[in-house]
Amino acid sequence: MEKLYICLPSYNEAENLPELIGDIGKTTPNAKLVVVDDGSTDLTGDIAEKAGAKMNLVVVRHPRNMGLAQAMKTAFDHVLHEADDEALIVVMDADGSHRPEQIPKLVEKANEGADLVVAGRYIDGAEVRGVSPLRRVLSYGTRQLTQLIFGRLGARDVSCGYRLYRSSLLREAKEAYGDNLIVSEGFSVNVELLIKLSKIGAVIEQTPLDLRYDLKKGRSKIRILPTIFQYLKLFAQMILHPPGPRKIAQNKKGSEKNT
Repeated sequence: MEKLYICLPSYNEAENLPELIGDIGKTTPNAKLVVVDDGSTDLTGDIAEKAGAKMNLVVVRHPRNMGLAQAMKTAFDHVLHEADDEALIVVMDADGSHRPEQIPKLVEKANEGADLVVAGRYIDGAEVRGVSPLRRVLSYGTRQLTQLIFGRLGARDVSCGYRLYRSSLLREAKEAYGDNLIVSEGFSVNVELLIKLSKIGAVIEQTPLDLRYDLKKGRSKIRILPTIFQYLKLFAQMILHPPGPRKIAQNKKGSEKNT
Protein backbone atom coordinates (compact mmCIF):
# COMPACT_ATOMS: atom_id res chain seq x y z
CA MET A 1 0.00 0.00 0.00
CA GLU A 2 1.12 3.53 -0.71
CA LYS A 3 2.60 5.48 2.16
CA LEU A 4 -0.15 7.48 3.85
CA TYR A 5 0.46 10.88 5.42
CA ILE A 6 -2.15 12.68 7.51
CA CYS A 7 -1.64 16.42 7.90
CA LEU A 8 -3.26 18.39 10.72
CA PRO A 9 -2.94 22.18 10.41
CA SER A 10 -3.49 23.27 14.01
CA TYR A 11 -4.00 26.51 15.89
CA ASN A 12 -4.86 26.31 19.60
CA GLU A 13 -6.20 22.76 19.38
CA ALA A 14 -4.75 21.37 22.63
CA GLU A 15 -8.24 20.32 23.74
CA ASN A 16 -9.07 18.41 20.57
CA LEU A 17 -5.81 16.79 19.46
CA PRO A 18 -5.35 13.99 22.03
CA GLU A 19 -8.62 12.25 21.17
CA LEU A 20 -8.25 12.92 17.45
CA ILE A 21 -4.69 11.59 17.30
CA GLY A 22 -5.76 8.52 19.25
CA ASP A 23 -8.63 7.88 16.84
CA ILE A 24 -6.33 8.30 13.83
CA GLY A 25 -3.97 5.76 15.36
CA LYS A 26 -6.81 3.24 15.66
CA THR A 27 -8.12 3.84 12.14
CA THR A 28 -4.84 4.14 10.22
CA PRO A 29 -2.05 2.81 12.45
CA ASN A 30 0.54 2.81 9.66
CA ALA A 31 0.08 6.43 8.67
CA LYS A 32 2.55 9.19 9.43
CA LEU A 33 1.04 12.25 11.12
CA VAL A 34 2.31 15.74 10.38
CA VAL A 35 0.98 18.30 12.86
CA VAL A 36 1.65 21.91 11.90
CA ASP A 37 1.45 24.05 15.02
CA ASP A 38 0.59 27.42 13.50
CA GLY A 39 1.91 29.67 16.25
CA SER A 40 -0.48 28.40 18.91
CA THR A 41 -0.69 30.24 22.22
CA ASP A 42 -1.66 27.08 24.10
CA LEU A 43 0.31 23.83 24.30
CA THR A 44 -0.85 22.45 20.95
CA GLY A 45 2.57 21.27 19.81
CA ASP A 46 3.55 19.71 23.12
CA ILE A 47 0.18 18.04 23.54
CA ALA A 48 0.38 16.58 20.02
CA GLU A 49 3.84 15.16 20.68
CA LYS A 50 2.67 13.60 23.92
CA ALA A 51 -0.49 12.14 22.38
CA GLY A 52 1.49 10.67 19.49
CA ALA A 53 4.52 9.55 21.48
CA LYS A 54 4.07 5.92 20.37
CA MET A 55 3.09 6.84 16.82
CA ASN A 56 4.90 8.01 13.71
CA LEU A 57 4.22 11.69 14.36
CA VAL A 58 6.13 14.88 13.80
CA VAL A 59 5.27 18.43 14.86
CA VAL A 60 6.35 21.33 12.65
CA ARG A 61 6.08 24.66 14.42
CA HIS A 62 5.46 28.15 13.07
CA PRO A 63 6.96 30.93 15.21
CA ARG A 64 3.72 32.90 14.85
CA ASN A 65 0.19 32.39 13.59
CA MET A 66 0.31 32.54 9.79
CA GLY A 67 -3.10 31.17 8.84
CA LEU A 68 -4.46 27.97 7.31
CA ALA A 69 -2.99 28.55 3.85
CA GLN A 70 0.58 28.80 5.14
CA ALA A 71 0.04 25.87 7.49
CA MET A 72 -1.04 23.72 4.56
CA LYS A 73 1.93 24.91 2.49
CA THR A 74 4.26 23.93 5.34
CA ALA A 75 2.61 20.51 5.60
CA PHE A 76 2.88 19.86 1.86
CA ASP A 77 6.50 20.98 1.73
CA HIS A 78 7.39 18.72 4.65
CA VAL A 79 5.73 15.66 3.14
CA LEU A 80 6.97 16.18 -0.41
CA HIS A 81 10.53 16.49 0.88
CA GLU A 82 10.46 12.83 1.94
CA ALA A 83 7.56 11.15 0.13
CA ASP A 84 7.69 9.40 -3.23
CA ASP A 85 5.16 9.92 -6.01
CA GLU A 86 2.94 7.09 -4.80
CA ALA A 87 2.30 8.66 -1.40
CA LEU A 88 -1.20 9.78 -0.42
CA ILE A 89 -1.65 12.93 1.65
CA VAL A 90 -4.80 13.48 3.72
CA VAL A 91 -5.50 16.94 5.12
CA MET A 92 -8.14 17.24 7.82
CA ASP A 93 -9.23 19.71 10.48
CA ALA A 94 -7.57 19.29 13.87
CA ASP A 95 -10.70 20.17 15.86
CA GLY A 96 -12.29 16.73 15.71
CA SER A 97 -15.07 17.65 13.29
CA HIS A 98 -13.48 15.57 10.52
CA ARG A 99 -13.67 11.94 11.57
CA PRO A 100 -10.74 9.57 10.93
CA GLU A 101 -13.15 6.74 10.15
CA GLN A 102 -13.65 8.34 6.74
CA ILE A 103 -9.98 8.12 5.75
CA PRO A 104 -10.29 4.59 4.26
CA LYS A 105 -13.02 5.88 1.93
CA LEU A 106 -10.69 8.60 0.67
CA VAL A 107 -7.91 6.07 0.15
CA GLU A 108 -10.27 3.73 -1.69
CA LYS A 109 -11.11 6.47 -4.19
CA ALA A 110 -7.41 7.18 -4.69
CA ASN A 111 -6.70 3.50 -5.28
CA GLU A 112 -9.38 3.59 -7.97
CA GLY A 113 -7.42 6.28 -9.79
CA ALA A 114 -8.29 9.66 -8.27
CA ASP A 115 -5.59 12.30 -7.82
CA LEU A 116 -7.71 14.41 -5.47
CA VAL A 117 -10.57 13.17 -3.31
CA VAL A 118 -12.90 15.66 -1.64
CA ALA A 119 -15.13 14.75 1.29
CA GLY A 120 -18.18 16.84 0.46
CA ARG A 121 -21.37 18.11 2.04
CA TYR A 122 -23.49 18.39 -1.10
CA ILE A 123 -23.66 14.79 -2.28
CA ASP A 124 -25.90 11.87 -1.35
CA GLY A 125 -25.07 10.34 2.01
CA ALA A 126 -23.42 13.42 3.53
CA GLU A 127 -24.36 14.50 7.06
CA VAL A 128 -23.71 17.81 8.79
CA ARG A 129 -24.19 18.17 12.54
CA GLY A 130 -23.58 21.12 14.82
CA VAL A 131 -22.86 23.77 12.17
CA SER A 132 -24.51 27.17 12.63
CA PRO A 133 -26.91 28.52 9.98
CA LEU A 134 -24.46 31.35 9.21
CA ARG A 135 -21.66 28.89 8.51
CA ARG A 136 -23.98 26.89 6.26
CA VAL A 137 -24.86 30.03 4.31
CA LEU A 138 -21.16 30.88 3.91
CA SER A 139 -20.37 27.42 2.58
CA TYR A 140 -23.33 27.34 0.20
CA GLY A 141 -22.71 30.88 -1.05
CA THR A 142 -19.03 30.12 -1.68
CA ARG A 143 -19.99 27.06 -3.67
CA GLN A 144 -22.51 28.94 -5.80
CA LEU A 145 -20.20 31.88 -6.50
CA THR A 146 -17.24 29.62 -7.32
CA GLN A 147 -19.26 27.60 -9.81
CA LEU A 148 -20.73 30.75 -11.33
CA ILE A 149 -17.28 32.21 -11.99
CA PHE A 150 -15.15 29.12 -12.65
CA GLY A 151 -17.67 26.46 -13.65
CA ARG A 152 -17.82 22.94 -12.32
CA LEU A 153 -14.54 21.87 -10.82
CA GLY A 154 -15.03 18.17 -10.16
CA ALA A 155 -16.43 18.54 -6.65
CA ARG A 156 -19.65 20.12 -5.46
CA ASP A 157 -18.17 21.10 -2.09
CA VAL A 158 -15.48 23.60 -3.04
CA SER A 159 -14.46 24.80 0.42
CA CYS A 160 -14.28 21.70 2.63
CA GLY A 161 -10.71 21.00 3.69
CA TYR A 162 -11.09 17.26 4.31
CA ARG A 163 -9.28 15.95 1.27
CA LEU A 164 -6.78 13.46 -0.05
CA TYR A 165 -4.07 14.58 -2.47
CA ARG A 166 -1.79 12.29 -4.44
CA SER A 167 1.79 13.45 -3.90
CA SER A 168 2.54 13.26 -7.62
CA LEU A 169 -0.31 15.72 -8.25
CA LEU A 170 1.10 18.23 -5.77
CA ARG A 171 4.56 17.94 -7.33
CA GLU A 172 3.05 18.49 -10.75
CA ALA A 173 1.15 21.52 -9.42
CA LYS A 174 4.30 23.01 -7.89
CA GLU A 175 6.06 22.60 -11.23
CA ALA A 176 3.13 24.20 -13.02
CA TYR A 177 2.53 27.17 -10.69
CA GLY A 178 5.81 27.55 -8.83
CA ASP A 179 5.57 29.87 -5.84
CA ASN A 180 2.04 30.87 -6.93
CA LEU A 181 0.45 27.52 -6.16
CA ILE A 182 -0.84 28.91 -2.84
CA VAL A 183 -1.33 32.66 -2.57
CA SER A 184 -4.40 32.64 -0.32
CA GLU A 185 -4.34 34.04 3.18
CA GLY A 186 -6.66 31.70 5.05
CA PHE A 187 -9.64 29.42 4.58
CA SER A 188 -9.97 30.35 0.90
CA VAL A 189 -6.96 28.11 0.21
CA ASN A 190 -9.21 25.10 -0.36
CA VAL A 191 -11.09 26.85 -3.16
CA GLU A 192 -7.82 28.09 -4.64
CA LEU A 193 -6.31 24.61 -4.73
CA LEU A 194 -9.42 23.06 -6.25
CA ILE A 195 -9.43 25.62 -9.06
CA LYS A 196 -5.72 25.33 -9.79
CA LEU A 197 -5.54 21.55 -9.60
CA SER A 198 -8.54 21.17 -11.89
CA LYS A 199 -6.73 23.35 -14.44
CA ILE A 200 -3.83 20.92 -14.69
CA GLY A 201 -6.13 17.99 -15.33
CA ALA A 202 -6.41 16.41 -11.89
CA VAL A 203 -8.72 13.42 -11.68
CA ILE A 204 -11.12 14.54 -8.95
CA GLU A 205 -13.53 12.32 -7.06
CA GLN A 206 -15.91 12.85 -4.14
CA THR A 207 -17.08 10.95 -1.09
CA PRO A 208 -19.84 11.95 1.34
CA LEU A 209 -18.69 13.95 4.35
CA ASP A 210 -19.86 13.21 7.88
CA LEU A 211 -19.16 16.58 9.50
CA ARG A 212 -19.30 16.35 13.30
CA TYR A 213 -18.96 19.95 14.39
CA ASP A 214 -20.91 19.01 17.50
CA LEU A 215 -17.85 17.08 18.73
CA LYS A 216 -15.54 20.08 18.57
CA LYS A 217 -14.23 21.55 21.82
CA GLY A 218 -13.48 25.25 22.10
CA ARG A 219 -14.32 28.19 19.89
CA SER A 220 -14.33 28.19 16.11
CA LYS A 221 -11.24 29.65 14.44
CA ILE A 222 -13.15 30.91 11.42
CA ARG A 223 -14.29 34.53 11.41
CA ILE A 224 -17.14 35.09 8.99
CA LEU A 225 -16.45 38.61 7.71
CA PRO A 226 -12.66 38.22 7.28
CA THR A 227 -13.26 34.89 5.54
CA ILE A 228 -15.76 36.44 3.14
CA PHE A 229 -13.18 39.12 2.38
CA GLN A 230 -10.55 36.42 1.72
CA TYR A 231 -12.83 34.68 -0.78
CA LEU A 232 -13.69 37.92 -2.56
CA LYS A 233 -10.02 38.88 -2.71
CA LEU A 234 -9.12 35.48 -4.16
CA PHE A 235 -11.88 35.66 -6.79
CA ALA A 236 -10.82 39.18 -7.77
CA GLN A 237 -7.20 38.09 -8.15
CA MET A 238 -8.16 35.12 -10.29
CA ILE A 239 -10.47 37.17 -12.49
CA LEU A 240 -7.96 39.97 -13.01
CA HIS A 241 -4.99 37.61 -13.25
CA PRO A 242 -6.25 34.16 -14.29
CA PRO A 243 -4.08 31.40 -12.84
CA GLY A 244 -2.14 30.18 -15.86
CA PRO A 245 -0.03 27.10 -15.15
CA ARG A 246 3.34 27.10 -16.87
CA LYS A 247 2.75 23.53 -17.94
CA ILE A 248 -0.57 21.80 -18.44
CA ALA A 249 -0.67 18.10 -17.62
CA GLN A 250 -1.34 15.79 -20.54
CA ASN A 251 -3.45 12.64 -20.73
CA LYS A 252 -5.52 13.52 -17.68
CA LYS A 253 -9.14 14.45 -17.50
CA GLY A 254 -10.96 15.75 -14.49
CA SER A 255 -14.09 13.91 -13.46
CA GLU A 256 -17.18 14.96 -11.57
CA LYS A 257 -19.44 12.64 -9.63
CA ASN A 258 -22.88 13.30 -8.18
CA THR A 259 -23.06 16.82 -9.59
